[in-house]
Amino acid sequence: MTIETACQLHLDHEIGSIAFGKRADFCVLEADPLEIDPMELKNIPVWETAFGDEPNPA
Repeated sequence: MTIETACQLHLDHEIGSIAFGKRADFCVLEADPLEIDPMELKNIPVWETAFGDEPNPA
């Protein structure tokens, strides 16, 4: 989904996938959000977040 939007915006060389040299905002979660009850998503602890190319511990 993310790469498709980046392609539509003609920014797929900068964003849309995790690759060396690309900007990315993402987080590392303690649990797999696809494996738990959707009502529990808000309770998943965040281990770390990254904005652009800078890691930010949770």
